[in-house]
Amino acid sequence: MFIGRAEELGVLEGIWSGRSPKTCAVYGRRRVGKTTLVDQFCQGKKHIRFSFINSTEEKNAALMDSAISRFKGTDSAGLTTFQQALDALSEIIAKEDVVLFLDELAYLFEQAPHTPSALQHFIDHPLKNSNSMIIICSSAVSMIKKELESRDRPLYGRFINRVHVKQLHYWQCEKMHPEMTRDDALRTYMTIGGYPAYHEIIQNSSFEEMIIKHFLGPNAPLAEEAQNMLSLELSPLPTIEAILLDISQGTTDTKRIADKEGISKTICGKYLRAMENLEIIDHLTPMANSDKKTKIYRIRDPLIGFWHMILYRNLDIASSPNRKAAYDAMYEEISTYLGHRFEDVCMDYMRRRYLCKRIGKWWGWTGEETSDIDIVAEVVDGNEKYAVLAECKFRNRKMSISALNELEERSKYVKGYNNVRFKLFSGSGFTEDLAEIAESRNDLELISLDDMFPDWE
Repeated sequence: MFIGRAEELGVLEGIWSGRSPKTCAVYGRRRVGKTTLVDQFCQGKKHIRFSFINSTEEKNAALMDSAISRFKGTDSAGLTTFQQALDALSEIIAKEDVVLFLDELAYLFEQAPHTPSALQHFIDHPLKNSNSMIIICSSAVSMIKKELESRDRPLYGRFINRVHVKQLHYWQCEKMHPEMTRDDALRTYMTIGGYPAYHEIIQNSSFEEMIIKHFLGPNAPLAEEAQNMLSLELSPLPTIEAILLDISQGTTDTKRIADKEGISKTICGKYLRAMENLEIIDHLTPMANSDKKTKIYRIRDPLIGFWHMILYRNLDIASSPNRKAAYDAMYEEISTYLGHRFEDVCMDYMRRRYLCKRIGKWWGWTGEETSDIDIVAEVVDGNEKYAVLAECKFRNRKMSISALNELEERSKYVKGYNNVRFKLFSGSGFTEDLAEIAESRNDLELISLDDMFPDWE
């Protein structure tokens, strides 16, 4: 099932219908749907796809030979080098318009360092003189960006067009689970993130069934997927894992993490930046008069967060063959985890629904204790500017007046905003008395789960 990606497809179509040379780099995390996106774009167009493997130039040239032969309907030409394959492609694009899709190209670059120069010559001459298009794709984000952005590399300036494929949004993933309630589809998203590959294998009728079947018991198919993902993208894995566990357990700033792991602050910062670039972690954006002295990190990726904050803490329980009992034992922790993830969903909604100049979180001293506000957004609406202060609750009970009272009390300590509006997000609806208050106020909006699922693409 192909869901979403209208914006990404629009970029590719614009390049295809534009002027030569037509080049584009498509990159993003593993399992995020890069290859599926380009395959969808290629439908109805003459195209040749080359899927590179982590092997020698000769092995990859043989794969290119097979793909070219299939396209031409001829026998193998016995190609043994990347240059020979490019020469064969030069003959093809001189006669017809073709999309050339080079998937996981970083494998070839790593095994054969001279190949970027050969590709540069192909782009500057045969491709430029044709009406064909070349798309390169890779999960090795840092390596590909280095090849394309470093001035001393052959491909510098050859791939101005870029498509960064990110995880799907929550309202898109819901469409992949027609058998689930909206509530359970959202819980599933907040656990595994927006990776299409994982959503496609989940064919359960409830969130509970999904957790039991895919994460619990011996040999659960997704139980170790977070670690597998990290091992493919980052190294050294033991240090990366240790840092993520530190963050999940409340050690959230660079200095404290470095001290705890016995590494320099500089090295620790390097690992944190690498994880930020891959959107595995991020840091809270302090709004208004929040304490801004220390950068506070948190795990951004839901699947990686679920492993470190839930499964790791319950390894013996999670691996028990009594899966239902394991789920019941972990239920409260899972619910708490989903409550934190709901804040991300609400922030995603705010970014999509409003033009936010800045959006983040507020935390500070409220007279007797340190407290926080889940979302603070600076919104621009035409000539009007105002701040939104929001509380987010994903619980099994309706949100009541007490939530509004707490938010308004905390708002007194938020400095710097004259025009303030309040929003309350609830996964279980609102009490009648709170709904009556909202109807009488222009500065208060109640947003239910159904309100958060507009018909967006």
